[in-house]
Amino acid sequence: MKVINLRLYYPHYEQDKLVEVSEEVFDVLCQSVREMRNYERRKRYHRAYYSLDAFDWMENYALEHSPSPEQLVMLAEERAEHDRLAAALREALAYATPTQARRLCAYYLGGLTQQQIADRERVHNSNVCLSIRRGLCNLRRYYADHLQGK
Repeated sequence: MKVINLRLYYPHYEQDKLVEVSEEVFDVLCQSVREMRNYERRKRYHRAYYSLDAFDWMENYALEHSPSPEQLVMLAEERAEHDRLAAALREALAYATPTQARRLCAYYLGGLTQQQIADRERVHNSNVCLSIRRGLCNLRRYYADHLQGK
């Protein structure tokens, strides 16, 4: 059994409070102190004196931290939601004609303009515009029927 001073770990303790802890707990406490010192050292080395809360990615980028368990859970949930929505979109696009589905994907997901799609498919711009508009109508119709059924 190791003896630790709680005043070193808890700032609100004003007097020394010695406690016996197991080897595992002592090792974890030593590891956390080492990690905090390394964190401060990296912060000084990278001159990270700006607010690390300025952007979501800033602290991890500047200090090369791995994401916390909460962030990992949130990322997994966001990924699952994205996959669910992508599957629902694929199902909805099945109700559009193949041409409409291809043009909707190119326009909304691919970021191409209607003119670029028309040039690529060697058709007039108005055909692409009409196809996208009708594809959106088909998607609206699918979602209206799909949501009423549930």
